Amino acid sequence: MRVNRGLCLILLGLVLAPGFLRAEIRTVWAVNDGEKVYRFDTDHPARGGNSVWDGRTIRLRGLRNEVVAFQVIVETDHRGAENLEVAVTAPVHQASGAVMGGTPSMYGPRGGVEVFSQHYLHVERPTPAGWFFGSEASAPPRPTGWIPDPLIPSSAVRGRGGFPVTLPPAGERIVRSDHEMAIAPPVPAQNQGFWVDIYLPRDPSLPSGLYRSEVRVAAGGVEVARLPLEIQLVNAVMPDENHSTVWLYTSNVGRYYPNLPEEEVTRMVKFAAQRHRIEVVGGFRAHRARFDSRILEEYRPWLDGSAFTPAHGYYGPGEGKGESLFPVGMYGSPVLGSAREEVREQADRWVEWFERNAPEVLYFWYLVDEPGRSYYPWIRERAGWIHQHAGPGRRLPVFITRGYTEELAGDIDIWCNYNGVDLERMPGILAEGKHYWFYNGFRPRYGAVLLEAEAVDFRVNAWAKYIHQVPVWFLWEGTHWTHNHQGPKGHLHQRVFSEPVSFLSWSGTGANGDGIVFYPGRNPFYPEEDRGVNDLIGSIRLKNIRRGQQDYELMWLAERKVGREQVLELVRTVVPESLEADLKGPVHWSQRGSDFDRVRDRLLDWLEE
Repeated sequence: MRVNRGLCLILLGLVLAPGFLRAEIRTVWAVNDGEKVYRFDTDHPARGGNSVWDGRTIRLRGLRNEVVAFQVIVETDHRGAENLEVAVTAPVHQASGAVMGGTPSMYGPRGGVEVFSQHYLHVERPTPAGWFFGSEASAPPRPTGWIPDPLIPSSAVRGRGGFPVTLPPAGERIVRSDHEMAIAPPVPAQNQGFWVDIYLPRDPSLPSGLYRSEVRVAAGGVEVARLPLEIQLVNAVMPDENHSTVWLYTSNVGRYYPNLPEEEVTRMVKFAAQRHRIEVVGGFRAHRARFDSRILEEYRPWLDGSAFTPAHGYYGPGEGKGESLFPVGMYGSPVLGSAREEVREQADRWVEWFERNAPEVLYFWYLVDEPGRSYYPWIRERAGWIHQHAGPGRRLPVFITRGYTEELAGDIDIWCNYNGVDLERMPGILAEGKHYWFYNGFRPRYGAVLLEAEAVDFRVNAWAKYIHQVPVWFLWEGTHWTHNHQGPKGHLHQRVFSEPVSFLSWSGTGANGDGIVFYPGRNPFYPEEDRGVNDLIGSIRLKNIRRGQQDYELMWLAERKVGREQVLELVRTVVPESLEADLKGPVHWSQRGSDFDRVRDRLLDWLEE
């Protein structure tokens, strides 16, 4: 029997709203946090149902101290829609009547809801092979289109993502390219996505069990849909500490917030990262300067966790937990000096301070970034200054961003490679008390750092780390809002809300979205892109880093109930190959969020049993 799609949409409207949907609103549906629904992708496979949506009700489940998320997709016809808004009513416990509420922006201790509008970037030219994926066999499957990533707070400037949001007629969408600007042809339908974060409270006075709420969608001041929302609060607590570390570098931030003092910018960045279970280290004075005990004393609250407490304005995941890593210098900056005795004297001072004040923190000398063979003699000399030193500085680990290299085997304490780890060498390296990490992203072994990558690309990295017991993933930059010095635009500021290429080579090719997981809430350099928000603006990629980190914690908790082997068997049903994959082969892990959620649900079952 042939299905009448128009009739189905009308019936869906009757279910979703007390009356008919407005003429330009075709439907409203929901999807999990592991998908990207492109602006003109009105046949997305999750549209008919997915891990959080059965076609009528949104259902979530999570632990105390966990952030759960979903997306609301408003599909309109080619005319677009004016003044769209999404709101979530306070979840109410069905047995006791207790209300899950709080301060959304600060994730209050009794829970909180945040709603964002999704901003779309137009990718015309896919990132070429070799830039974060091995070959066309492992390339992202949807390389072009209007792709969502920045998540604009509802409080942002109206017309730039703040509520209410207007979706203009499809025929007026501007297509950008290097050669021309044209009017996009009309399309039958288009999407406007909204992202919802819900922090599940750690507060034990709020009962576990079923909470009910509603997602209300309005257009032009008229309610067009109500989606029932159910949240199952599991009576277990997600740890505040992270058993898997994401190390992110940030730079340039202060220049975008000229009216904020440096300490307020630092606080803003640190808090935003902590709430997403990320450690932003390497971008502040203590990491850039020669040894200075005064600067380190000022920095110590970030190391011991006292800065991440309600007394200092912080609520949410990671309360009271300090940073676990500290790079001495970044990207080979000469913070220890250039002469042997100077390097040794500085190393002594760093080691003595950390052993006395932050003994649990893994600190190391970031000696050089991505060195070629010509650097080997220089590396051996500098590393020898440390390892052959008689003073305490000999205990300062030496770090480089390079895979295991036989010629440097005795010189490097921490290896960190761009396309995974040497799984055969890693056991021997660990047995020596050394480390092996990976950085950035490289399909098919783990997720790509690209705008056109799937949403789960940044989620799967934590799963690969759990499977192969790699403790740290390093992401080279998260606020790359100025062009790279290796390209033709030097250090010019970027239009990050309109131009997708964020790392440009002299050949004219570039990587879309590389180096950006946070977007600027302010922009004095391009006022038309200023969102009017004195905060960092997150992204779908950022949220999937958090989702992966939370997944890792669920695995860690479940392992303590059923054993690592049983958890691994389950995890490998979705990620059968990761760091062991052939670099020229296809991706073997699932690229759909619902598959990851299926495993997550089973982990939650184990915790409840």
